[in-house]
Parts: sequence; structure tokens; C-alpha cells
Amino acid sequence: MELDYLGILSRWMHILAAITAVGGTIFVRVALLPSLAVLADDQRKALHEQVRSRWIKFVMGAIAFLLVSGLYNFFARINSGIPRPYAGLYHALFGMKFLLALVIFFVASALVGRSPALATMRRNAKFWLTLNMVLAIVVVCISGVLRFVPSNAKPAVQPAAAVAAASPAKLALPR
Repeated sequence: MELDYLGILSRWMHILAAITAVGGTIFVRVALLPSLAVLADDQRKALHEQVRSRWIKFVMGAIAFLLVSGLYNFFARINSGIPRPYAGLYHALFGMKFLLALVIFFVASALVGRSPALATMRRNAKFWLTLNMVLAIVVVCISGVLRFVPSNAKPAVQPAAAVAAASPAKLALPR
């Protein structure tokens, strides 16, 4: 049995990037944004710029890692084969997940960016952060369903072999 090291690395990249992006969005929306309201305008602007200049690196890194690892994971899953009865479900859910992720990436980029064209979004950050938070939670839930869509790939250890290997007779301790 050989481990798929690239597959494991890709999965870790994807999960860690998602944790960073989703967790950061939730933190900013429910903790940071309300806390900024108690600061004076000049303090609020200074803190916002300090957070923005640091957070943008994580947002852009998470987007890059999610795109690269997500596409790798998708093609690896497609190559392993999806049984015909589940193919439509898998592709529909993946399509929804991917399109929602693109919306999330755009909103996150707009909120941490400096483009004058997107300043109205930044002025209404509470709404956009709430939308991104809800969409990110939906994407995580879709991911959880996709994880359980059956595959044609052979399991590394056949269930019957695993049960036989763990039978009481083989696990008996010497007396």
C-alpha cells in the first residue's frame, strides 16, 4: 500500500486555507467589526488600515491555495471515478460550491482591497461580511456532502480484510 503524499498535502492545503478564510471572516464580522464602533474615527481608520495591510496577505494566499488545491482535488476525485448514479449529484454540488467560492473570493478581495470602484462595498462591510460568512458556511456544508459521495476507487484496505485482521482470535494475548 502506497500513500498519496501529494493528495494528502493538497487536502491539508485546502483545509488550512479554508479554516483561515472562513475563520477570519467570522472573526472580523462578529468580533472585530463591532469592536471598532467604540473607537474614535481616526483610531478606527488607523486600526482598520493596520488590520487590512496584514489580512490581505492571508486572504490572497487562502484564495490561491484554495484554487490550486481545490482544482487538484477535483481532478483527482474525477480520475478515481464517480459511480454513474452519483455523477450528476457530484457535479451539481461541485459546480455550486465553485461558483459560490468565486463570489466569496470577490467579496473578500473587495473588502481588503483599495479600489475606489469598490469603496461602497467597504462602507457597507457589515452586510458583505455577513453575506460572505453565510456563503462560506454553505460551501463548507456542501464540501461535507461531497466528501461522502461514493467513489469507484478501491479502498486502501478492504473492509473484510480489516475485520479479519482485527478478529479476536488474532488479537488474543499470550497467556
